[in-house]
Amino acid sequence: MRPFVNVAPYRTRVGFCPGRHRRLSIRLRVRSQAVMDSVAFGSNWLVRRFAIPVWQTFFLNAPKLEVEISAIMRSLSQSATIPINDYSELEILKLFANPSPRYRLLTDDDLEERELTSGLKIERTEALLNRARQQLRDLPDQIEERRKETEKVQALSPSTFTRYECERFNQPLPDEVEFDPVNKEETLKALSERYQKRLDEVIKRYADLQAHLPTAERKIEVLRAELTDKRSFFTVSASLINSGRTNTAIKVPALLRVSIGEGNYVDIKLTLKDFENKSEISANGTSIGIFESPEISSFPEDDRRLINTYWGQSVSARLYIEDIYARAYGSNRIAFAEGLYQKIIYDRLAQVASADKSRGRV
Repeated sequence: MRPFVNVAPYRTRVGFCPGRHRRLSIRLRVRSQAVMDSVAFGSNWLVRRFAIPVWQTFFLNAPKLEVEISAIMRSLSQSATIPINDYSELEILKLFANPSPRYRLLTDDDLEERELTSGLKIERTEALLNRARQQLRDLPDQIEERRKETEKVQALSPSTFTRYECERFNQPLPDEVEFDPVNKEETLKALSERYQKRLDEVIKRYADLQAHLPTAERKIEVLRAELTDKRSFFTVSASLINSGRTNTAIKVPALLRVSIGEGNYVDIKLTLKDFENKSEISANGTSIGIFESPEISSFPEDDRRLINTYWGQSVSARLYIEDIYARAYGSNRIAFAEGLYQKIIYDRLAQVASADKSRGRV
């Protein structure tokens, strides 16, 4: 009897070829690798084609703005006026509203009554005040000069008085005296009276200015403070520095936030002036932006009260702007006061100049 031998492991399935199977597997692996290489190549191409430009656009070549406030100013509205006819304390200023060469007191016919009634702008009112101050300083010399002229006329003798002298002494007079060769005494008397009147006018004007000018100055200060609280607006000047590689532009709205304590603040809405010419900032360029607020009378009452309280005090303000890419930028902090930031710069420059001088550079 022959022993049993299991020949199943040595049998081959019908249609199965081990060599062919190995070649098919190799081809599949090669094709899979090719597909993977193609996918990797495509991915790399997509990264180079889209991701890198996007990265350059939003990061490498993006505009980089820095905002530095250089000044905050508070000005009166152009429509803010002072009707000087409404205040008796300002009556003295009518002398200077449209002064004649001889500084005579003007009547309502000499002035534009409508302007005096409706009001003078604060700049013109202060200009009239400065004229009054200057005349107050000049009048003592003018009084002395006219006193000497009057004494000269009073010292003239009828016997030696001539037509030429009469014409010469008539020159400063608004109304000339007729020379009467028959009655020189009357001519000299009329001439002396005119000169004495001229002297009395300047003496009276000097006394009026001494009596009423301080009152007018105090009244204008009060009126100016009232107008500032109600009819003023803010102007903010800022340097806009673009250190990026792409041009950009800023939007018209801006915000000035005034910090008045921990968690407390007042927002002042601003708009960019001359938007068509000042909004664009070139790559690696600088522009000066001027921002203005509306008149303070349009603010909510609580905001207006806080602004009037803290203006000029030791609180800080910061400007916020937005560019066309919706990126917001904040500025340096600056004192909420006019001229204080410039004073800080002047003091810093003075220290540098003093240091240079100590080193012998100046």
